[in-house]
Amino acid sequence: MPGPGSSKVPAFNEETLELQEFLELFEDLASSYGLNDADKCKMIVQYVNLETKRFWVTLTGYESKDFGALKTNILGQYPGAAKGARYTICDLERVILNMAESDISTETELLQYYHQFRPIAVWLVTNSKISTREQ
Repeated sequence: MPGPGSSKVPAFNEETLELQEFLELFEDLASSYGLNDADKCKMIVQYVNLETKRFWVTLTGYESKDFGALKTNILGQYPGAAKGARYTICDLERVILNMAESDISTETELLQYYHQFRPIAVWLVTNSKISTREQ
């Protein structure tokens, strides 16, 4: 496995909504290296800051080297993390208003707007927060 701080490893920046993605990326990386549960437990704490490491090693699953239990307990310590990214209509309106205030004059600027708009709009439609027509 790549060492901590390497550009090839996932990083958890303490953002609850990004924890699910961090865990998925870590598991994909660990699987590509053929790590077993014990190795996953040992390695995952290498990719977080010291304070988080000190906390995670106290959770059920770490000592017993049961990665499934450790992952469940990690997610349980961060309310809302298991749901992953969540958006509101206000998030979508903010993106729209920010772009309305600036002139989109290049294809790059249009793509930048679209890359901000689409994930929010798709999530809102998928989770029945807005209709497809409102998108």
